[in-house]
Amino acid sequence: MNGRDRTNIERIADELRYIKSVTANISCEVFLRDETLQHALSMSILTIGECANRLSDDFKDGHPQIEWVQIVAVRNIAAHGYRQLDMRQIWQAIEEDIPELDEFARELLGI
Repeated sequence: MNGRDRTNIERIADELRYIKSVTANISCEVFLRDETLQHALSMSILTIGECANRLSDDFKDGHPQIEWVQIVAVRNIAAHGYRQLDMRQIWQAIEEDIPELDEFARELLGI
């Protein structure tokens, strides 16, 4: 892994830690009622997508188990059409996709 890829994976890991800490004790219903929380977590997801977009093709090709294209696509929606985001889908991603990505990043970084 080159230095740029490592920096981006570290930033992804930081955002994943933030998402996990913020969502540890809340439900989907709480998330859907809290616009501030929606904005904060959407920004983290946007940042993760931005970092994923900056990863080298070699890195992404070497780790096909992660859906890099989907991560970047969500980033593009968040960046260019925030109101198009479906907060239920964001919550679903937090519950289903974030743990897998977090496990990948932690293992890769040895943390």
